[in-house]
Amino acid sequence: MSAFKVCVLTIVVAAFAVMSGQTVLYHLTDVLVATILFSFVWSWISLRGIRVRRSLRQDRAQVGGVVEQRLQVESYLPIPRVWIEFVDTGTLPGYRAGRVLGLGITGRRVWTLQAPCRRRGLYQLGPSWIYGTDPFGLFRSVRSIDSSCSVLVYPPTVDLTGLTLPAGQLLGGDRRQTGWHQTASHVSSVRDYRPGDPVRHIHWRSTAHVGKLMVKEFDVEPVADIWLFLDTDASVQRGDGDESTEEYGVTVAASLARHFLAEGRAVGLVAVPGQHRVIPADRGQRQLIKLLEELAVIHAHGREPIAETLAAEADRCTRHAAVIVVTPSLDERWPAVLQGLRDRGIQAGAIVLEPATFGDAPGSLLLVGALATYNIPTILLKRGDDIGRVLSAGWRG
Repeated sequence: MSAFKVCVLTIVVAAFAVMSGQTVLYHLTDVLVATILFSFVWSWISLRGIRVRRSLRQDRAQVGGVVEQRLQVESYLPIPRVWIEFVDTGTLPGYRAGRVLGLGITGRRVWTLQAPCRRRGLYQLGPSWIYGTDPFGLFRSVRSIDSSCSVLVYPPTVDLTGLTLPAGQLLGGDRRQTGWHQTASHVSSVRDYRPGDPVRHIHWRSTAHVGKLMVKEFDVEPVADIWLFLDTDASVQRGDGDESTEEYGVTVAASLARHFLAEGRAVGLVAVPGQHRVIPADRGQRQLIKLLEELAVIHAHGREPIAETLAAEADRCTRHAAVIVVTPSLDERWPAVLQGLRDRGIQAGAIVLEPATFGDAPGSLLLVGALATYNIPTILLKRGDDIGRVLSAGWRG
């Protein structure tokens, strides 16, 4: 029975008691009033003196992963809590968790909760809400407890193991062999051991095969930087949510960055989501984290065409550097800008997100023709394509 019905019943019984003068009705009225007051006070007190603590195993995750958190609800007042509903909320898409629990005098409940990460971005876990009621279920009270914390969800990346670059030219620079003291990730050949060669360079399998000491010779990757230009011009974007050129572009850029950094390359990023965002080219795991953090929160709110971005930021690219443009733009000016960069000795490639497959847009035939005219290596990516498979298949042009 609801509190409203009990209050109405109390008023009716009290009216009959006054009209009839019967003692039993007065006693019943007293019982009903006492029950209402007791239930209201219990419901209100049941949410006092409760603390919620939240700790994260990590405040970084990637799309497809989970954020693991430890939640602790404790009472620091000597009041028993018979029935409490705990609901945890947040801005993380699809996240809402709860449970019913009881707390004894100064009791505590601890459990681990996993929040799925379905979309990149900066999100908040919390606040938490607790709902309490009285033993009769007449009143229900609610209280918000701010135990919020932030979590950053990186964009997804795909495996580009088979990615090859057109004619071996896109990265610029030539491979060069290491000296005796240098080590790189690519072994080009083996040779006879020479006095002074480090023991760690001995190739034991070849040594056992030929019966004499053989050492490894390494290739050092080209030193040219790779610059990723991500088009964040709002006017050229198509699609919604995960099936949009914005999300495809971010995934492509993140995957390229991870792939090239894993090969020991130096990678930089240029994007213009309302203001120029530039991450200078660098190597290593720390650079990958910088790029993923930037790509996690970037959105296509810019108003600058990719052709203007390329022209404005081209001075960052040194001779023999490589520029890879990721864009859904059908503007035929930016292929001409790429050709100008190539005339300066900067290698260039384009990954075109075909906008017609994401929404209402013209076909990309004229743009692809312009890229072919300038002999710019191109990858055409459509909505629904397997990004890893398409990029690993290589370049055209």
